[in-house]
Amino acid sequence: MTVRQSKILGGLLAAAVGDAMGAATEIRTTGMIKERFGGYVTDIVQPPEDTWAHWAKAGMVTDDFSVSYFSAEDILKNGGVVTEEVAAQAVIRWSEHPLYSQCAGPTTRAAIAKIRGIPLPPDKHDRLLCHNSRASNGAPMKVGCVGLFDAGDVDKAVDDALVMCRVTHDNTIALSGAAAIAAATARAMDSRVSYFEVIQAGLYGAAEGFKRAEKFARPVAGASVEKRICRAVEIGLRYQGDFEKAMTVISEEIGGGLPANEAVPAAFGYIAATAGDVMQTIHMAVNAGDDTDTVACMAGYIVGALCGVERIPARYLQMIEKMNDFELQKLALGIDALLK
Repeated sequence: MTVRQSKILGGLLAAAVGDAMGAATEIRTTGMIKERFGGYVTDIVQPPEDTWAHWAKAGMVTDDFSVSYFSAEDILKNGGVVTEEVAAQAVIRWSEHPLYSQCAGPTTRAAIAKIRGIPLPPDKHDRLLCHNSRASNGAPMKVGCVGLFDAGDVDKAVDDALVMCRVTHDNTIALSGAAAIAAATARAMDSRVSYFEVIQAGLYGAAEGFKRAEKFARPVAGASVEKRICRAVEIGLRYQGDFEKAMTVISEEIGGGLPANEAVPAAFGYIAATAGDVMQTIHMAVNAGDDTDTVACMAGYIVGALCGVERIPARYLQMIEKMNDFELQKLALGIDALLK
């Protein structure tokens, strides 16, 4: 396996592992996680009955990685070219998967209905000028795969992230978050790149993504993704090496929930706190509480591409592929072939 193949597969696998591991801890606080599981969760375990993924078996992913996986397959079929048509096709195909009924959020459901031409009943929110609640992490959660296709090309990753995500999340904050994740993943695909350079690419992506999205996307009120990444990274660097302190302060000051301007900055904060270590980053995201599977999936794409698949326990590859009927290795080789 070449270095590039390892990085592509590492990004895919780490994102899937983060999602599957975080599925068990999602919605809980850190204290509740430790109480329920007897300590921090550092392996993939069965989600309990009182969480969103109660239907899942250990090793199964949720919408976070599955939407991205379907998107990557369709981008690959299109020769690596990201278009709105390809993005729409991917979410339609995903909507026919059993996971859809279990996982799809309201923003994605509304977008899919619109794509299908299904009229929606009048909603009390239709009259609102700004749909602030739709500035969610549903866009950045699925866009890490774009960074693999756009390896090393941060600006293209930003543009492709906007094209891919405006189909379902056509607002400035969600798109800024998506551009940050895609840009950082693209930079992580470079050889001999540091975790801090990857974070800088994420900051650039957040700023540029917002700037470019302002030209066409709906404005929403909310904190800057870029500035909150800066704050999260400051915290991560300050407490680097102190797992519990870094995780706790980032969780308390930045958050890690559904809003894109919480979840995306938190992911970068954990990367800074662990100096880009794959499993430490995933473990921190998984145990921080709130939308753990989404944050761990997004961060996983970045650190997995940064460090390569060798830094992830080998048993996870077989587990993820078997439990989800995925072909991560085949997908990774297909993406690599396009980059030659």
